[in-house]
Amino acid sequence: MSMNLNKELSLLFEGHADQLKEQWISEMKKLGFLEQVSDDEIEKQFTNLYNIAVSTFKTGKYDDAEKYARDIAQKAVLQHMAVDQIIGGMLKLRDVYQCFIFEKFKDDKRLCDLISACATVINKIVSIKALAFVEESEKEILQQQKEAMLALSIPVLQIRDEMLILPLIGIIDSARSQQIVEELLNKIAEYQASIIIIDLTGVPIIDSLVANHIIKTVQAAKMLGAETIITGISPPNAQTLVNIGVDISTLITKNNLRTGLKLADEMLQK
Repeated sequence: MSMNLNKELSLLFEGHADQLKEQWISEMKKLGFLEQVSDDEIEKQFTNLYNIAVSTFKTGKYDDAEKYARDIAQKAVLQHMAVDQIIGGMLKLRDVYQCFIFEKFKDDKRLCDLISACATVINKIVSIKALAFVEESEKEILQQQKEAMLALSIPVLQIRDEMLILPLIGIIDSARSQQIVEELLNKIAEYQASIIIIDLTGVPIIDSLVANHIIKTVQAAKMLGAETIITGISPPNAQTLVNIGVDISTLITKNNLRTGLKLADEMLQK
C-alpha cells in the first residue's frame, strides 16, 4: 500500500518539479539560509537534492540519499555550517510537499495516508543527513584532538633569550616528524631564536624518512638565521644517518644535552 502511495507521490512531485522547487527555494531564502550562496549553486544543489528525493519515493531505496548526505556533511563540517542548515532544507521540502498534497488531495480519503507516506520518506532522509553530519563532526573532532596531542608531544622550550630546546621522546613517525618541522620553525620565528638544540636522547629509532626530516629542519632553521645543535644521538641512530648518506659535516652534534647546552651558551656569547 505505502509503496503504491510513494510511487504516486514520486509522479506528482516529478510532474510539478519546477513549481515545488521554486517554492522550496523561496522558503529557504526567507529563513536566511541561502544568503551566502550564488544563484547557480542554489539551482545546482536544490535540483540535485530534489531529484534524489523524487528518486527515493520512486524506488524506495536510500542509496543516493546516503551518498549525498556523506558528501554534504563533509562540506558542511569544513565550512562550519550549523546542523539546522544541514537538515533544515529537507524539513522545509517536507513542508512544501505536504502543503501541496493537502491542496491536491484535500477531498480525497487517502489524504492522511499520502501525507504520512511523504513524511516517512522525508523524515528518513533527514535522519540520514543528520547521522552523516554527526559522524563527520566526530571525525573532525578526533582529527583536531590528534593534532592537539601531536602539538603537545612537541615541547619547544625557550630556556634563554634566542635559545630553544626541543627534547624529543618516543617513536617519531612521518606525521609527527612533519609536525615537528612546522612547530619548531614557527617557534624560531616567534622567539627570534638563533640557537636550537634538538635532543634525541629519548628517541629509540630514527628511520631514513625521519632522518631526512631532521636534516631538512636543520636546513630550514638555518634559512631563518638559527644554528641547530643535535644532541643524544644513539649509536643505532647515528648508523642510520651514515647509511642514508647524511653529510655529518653539515651537522653540529654533541653526545648529550649538557654538553650541547654548554656549546650553545658559547655560541651565543660570540
